[in-house]
Formats: sequence, structure tokens, C-alpha cells
Amino acid sequence: MGNTCARDEGEDKHSVQHFKVGPDYTEMPEKLAGTGIKATASWKATITRAQLNQKREEFWRTRTDGNRRIWLAIKAAVEADAATALTIIQNNGLKMKKGNIALLEDAEGNTYSIPIFMINNPESFHKEKKIKSREIRNVEEMIKIKIRKSGKAEDDEFNILNTSKVGDLKKLYAEKLAINPDKIKLFFGGKEIKDNDSLAKNFIENEMVVQAFVRAV
Repeated sequence: MGNTCARDEGEDKHSVQHFKVGPDYTEMPEKLAGTGIKATASWKATITRAQLNQKREEFWRTRTDGNRRIWLAIKAAVEADAATALTIIQNNGLKMKKGNIALLEDAEGNTYSIPIFMINNPESFHKEKKIKSREIRNVEEMIKIKIRKSGKAEDDEFNILNTSKVGDLKKLYAEKLAINPDKIKLFFGGKEIKDNDSLAKNFIENEMVVQAFVRAV
């Protein structure tokens, strides 16, 4: 694929300036993070997982340039594994200008720049208050989950116990789409979530968004 970490320094710095994840944010071009089209320079910062998720949601929420449908597809690709991401990029006719997902161009010539911290997690997360947060999430409660699918303007919402399995949520979504659950992959925080794990174990809380990738029949 060539140099998957080829970067336009000016453009990347511009993106990071508007979405700093911390005063000590540092990129390490000599070290790789991610694989395939999601391979980028590694990075580090003093940040918790929750804080990074909040920054990522802020980034997606404030994308006003370009095509909204394309942004939804890019978000799905960024939150998927490398192989699934490549399929999404190809299906939407996007060109990778750097050899990876960091800078894309659509058929109309619009460019879409994605900061590194949106694509891959840091070398490590700050662990302050981690135990306390986990205890809070273990309390059983009814929550509303939004499932977002690439190319679909509206999210689908489901009420479900936070102690329910990911597979239970997948079945609810499959019933709504009238398809086999095996055709669905669910992603949260940039990682695929497994059927046998609970929503609480994945730190999925009320009003949070889960990304769906549906395999073609």
C-alpha cells in the first residue's frame, strides 16, 4: 500500500489545533499505531478514555464542510476495523490521498481531514477514577442506545438494560432491519464489541451512540 503514514504536516497540525486532546499531546512518527488503512503515527497525551470519546464526539458533531452522507461513512470507517473500513471507503468512492484514512477525497473533489487521535487510541490512557467509574456503571438501569449506520440519516433508538449483552442489542437491531443478526457488526469507541459482553462492560451508557456495519446479503 506504500507509506501508510505519509502526512501533510500543515493540514494535520491545523486539525489538531482545533481539537487538542491535551496540552501534552505528542505525535511519534517513528512508531506506528493501527493497521491497514488505519495505520498512523503513534501518539500520547494525558487523557482518559471518557475524555477522548468526548473529544471525538465533538469532532463529528462540528463537521459542517463537505457532504454529510460522506462524513457518516467516514465515521463508520474510522470506528470499524481496518478491513471493514477499507470496504466502506471503497463503497463510497473515496480516494485516500495519503495512503491511509487520514485524508480522503470524494468524487466531487471535497477533502476530508481526520486527525490521528480520531483514528487510533493513545499509547495508554490516564487511569484516574477508573475504578469509581466502573462501580457506577455496574448499577443496573434502563438506558437508551442510538445505533448509527453509514448512509442512513437518522439513528435508530432502543431501550435496553445496561446489563444486557451486546448480542441482545444486535438482535433488536436485526429485528428492526428484518435481517439475520450474523450480518451485523457493532462498534463502540473504535472497537468491535463482542456479543457475549454486557453493555456496561463496554462502558456504554444512556444516550450513547453505537456504530453498526451491515454486511450486504
